[in-house]
Amino acid sequence: MEESKGGSGKVLDFFLPGMIHIGKEKGKYPAVSITGRVCKLGCLHCKGELLQEMIPCRTPQELLKILEKLEKQGMQGVLITGGCDRDGRLPWNRFLPAVKEFNGSLFLSAHAGLNVDKKIAIEMREAGISQVLVDVVGDEETLREIYKIKNPEVVKKSLYNLFNYGPEVIPHVIIGINKGRIKGEYKALDILSKYGPRLVILVVVMPLNPLFSPPPVNEVIDVFKKARSIFKKIGLGCARPRGIYRYILEEQLIEKGLVDRIAIWSDRAIEKAKKMGYKIKYHYTCCSVLKDEV
Repeated sequence: MEESKGGSGKVLDFFLPGMIHIGKEKGKYPAVSITGRVCKLGCLHCKGELLQEMIPCRTPQELLKILEKLEKQGMQGVLITGGCDRDGRLPWNRFLPAVKEFNGSLFLSAHAGLNVDKKIAIEMREAGISQVLVDVVGDEETLREIYKIKNPEVVKKSLYNLFNYGPEVIPHVIIGINKGRIKGEYKALDILSKYGPRLVILVVVMPLNPLFSPPPVNEVIDVFKKARSIFKKIGLGCARPRGIYRYILEEQLIEKGLVDRIAIWSDRAIEKAKKMGYKIKYHYTCCSVLKDEV
């Protein structure tokens, strides 16, 4: 589906992921948690809250049945994710054989976790996972205090393993992850510049924990400007505060040409894009999925 009112003709992609509704529109890319609703790591910004609305799964056999069922329901793909253990790992050892056994055509992406060794990275690729999503943190204090990862070298090594041995990496940078402060986001972008990903997703910390407030919109815009100066494709992901904050952020990103794709569109963002002369394309997957791959 496309809309255009002339102008520049540049495309702006809008995504509806998961099973989220916007009016009568519904996403076709649900998330499945392979740890059910449990996250033992308990990062301060989430504490497992994001798992609660996902499809819970606790065994490899159940995962295979879920994937088969979702394909029959007409889903385009699935995000396989879950909560981390206290070392930042997801239980991929148990679940990847089931992923490999799945013979359907769903586009599979996975949230890798924070601790991924070379063996798991290789096995994720060989199992048929097309993309891995990973949070990139550029500040050691944030890793220790927010993510509860004591050894920052583990995260650096995980990035190396995923980029060099795993599926395509679609990195995510959470702006304001240190209780709303900009602290390490620019370093995270510098780290990623060495790997040259095709797409970088930026999100803004959501106030799921009362200790967290989103950073000022102008500071968020500055991070996007830095990302735009380095990477070819930039996306605004699902996570960001709702209400007037999101409208201001979306409109400024569109006006300044700092974003190529936006997850969970708003009417105001669509109208702004039309006024700017963009050709609009709608997708019903995660915003990590690159064009023509689904």
